[in-house]
Amino acid sequence: MTVREFYEMPWIGREHPVFDLTNTVVVGAGPGRGDVDFLADPGLTAIWRERAGDRALAREPLGALRALREPLRAAVDAQANGEPLPDPVREELNGLAAKAPVALRLDADGDLRREETAPGAGPALAREALVLLAGEGRGRIRRCDAPSCGMYFLRTRRDQAWCSVVCGNRARATRRRA
Repeated sequence: MTVREFYEMPWIGREHPVFDLTNTVVVGAGPGRGDVDFLADPGLTAIWRERAGDRALAREPLGALRALREPLRAAVDAQANGEPLPDPVREELNGLAAKAPVALRLDADGDLRREETAPGAGPALAREALVLLAGEGRGRIRRCDAPSCGMYFLRTRRDQAWCSVVCGNRARATRRRA
């Protein structure tokens, strides 16, 4: 992943909302090839919040984001590796999702609207994670194996190994050099 991509964060809002938080860690891209954590760098955190827009997730306190990211990454990683969800992670996500009540409202146009009534974005995002892990995303979640990436994504093709064309090009170039 290029430094420019760090600051543009083109993946935010592109796929599933769960990935907007789980993909705040870039694997093997930092100095000395360590991980880069967007929630540990105030500048990257500010850019991430800006890219996430006016959604409730962008307004969550930093500590709440970090606490929510841990079980989400563990769950998505297990799914990407074809492993069963660890019981403590499953229980934590179930507990969080249970705190996400939804109110149905009929608007002036006669349309039915869903409104989240839980404070904060954590419970609703945990519910979204459960839907992703058990629904249409099941079996399609992958972790990009390109150098300096490690982002989670939903594959659109059976043979898809990278989250983007840029990562595919970087992986092929690295393989050629080796």
